[in-house]
Amino acid sequence: MARTNFSGPINVGRIQTNTGTTISDNVRNVAFVECHASFPVNHSNFTVTTDANKLAVTGSNGAGTTSVTLLDSTQNVPGITSDGGFEAASVITLTSAGNDSALTATITGTDVLGNAQTEDLTMANAGVATSAKTYKTVTSIAVSGAGTVGTLEVGVIETGLISVVCRSLFNEYPLGQSSSTTGKNLANNIVIPKFSRINDIRFVVNEAFDTAGFDVQIGANVAQASGATLNSLDLDYFAGDADNDVKAVASHHIPTGMDQSVAQMKNCLNVSDDDASGYEMDKAVVISAKTDDALTTGEAVLNVYWTQQINNTN
Repeated sequence: MARTNFSGPINVGRIQTNTGTTISDNVRNVAFVECHASFPVNHSNFTVTTDANKLAVTGSNGAGTTSVTLLDSTQNVPGITSDGGFEAASVITLTSAGNDSALTATITGTDVLGNAQTEDLTMANAGVATSAKTYKTVTSIAVSGAGTVGTLEVGVIETGLISVVCRSLFNEYPLGQSSSTTGKNLANNIVIPKFSRINDIRFVVNEAFDTAGFDVQIGANVAQASGATLNSLDLDYFAGDADNDVKAVASHHIPTGMDQSVAQMKNCLNVSDDDASGYEMDKAVVISAKTDDALTTGEAVLNVYWTQQINNTN
């Protein structure tokens, strides 16, 4: 079958301009053809095994640690085996043996899109401090002042936030493809052209996620000044929040079944709303979820509907 690609909006209607007040003569009657993309997920995509010292062990990070010795700065933090070759990231935990509450840990690594990010995290008093950002890799952790009071270990946690980029390299589900498949199908991708308008976001759960809470956020990359990508991932750019529970079988869509604030709505009206002017870019959609319990079941499909680049042309 032949295929036609359109880089801009597809218009319907014969009157493009709005030059007068006479209906059917000089009043614009143009509408746009809607685009749609979807991305299937299941419980295993958001399953991390708690491991308090997966990234750094106490034996290498004793009292006075100012630069954390990592086991492997290139390892994938969550260790999730993906369906379709997509990338995953998760929050990290810093467990202090002593009172480190007056100290700050500066975490450097990459987000789920592979862009560099940093975070300043207040450490704990003989306990656990959890990052706000999700990391695909952690390349360094620096501790302020004279360093830790006691030993320190760094790891991951089952009930922490996990991010998955909706961008598969092959169609493992439903086609059963693998990385070695010839002629890979790329249907499982949601990347939205800049200046587009999102009309609906639906998280369709066909099999319930077996947890007390499955809180989902829908985010994307945001262009920084001069095109910089440092700290450019906004985890809840389009929808959702820390209490957006969508575990039950249903079609959870904005703004009620899938929470959405006014600011998130404006980001949907123009996906480039928060981009630095002159550096607008396409949006790679990221789904982040936090579970209250270990997941063993759950199947869903994220659906996004948009009209393409209508904020940049008539």
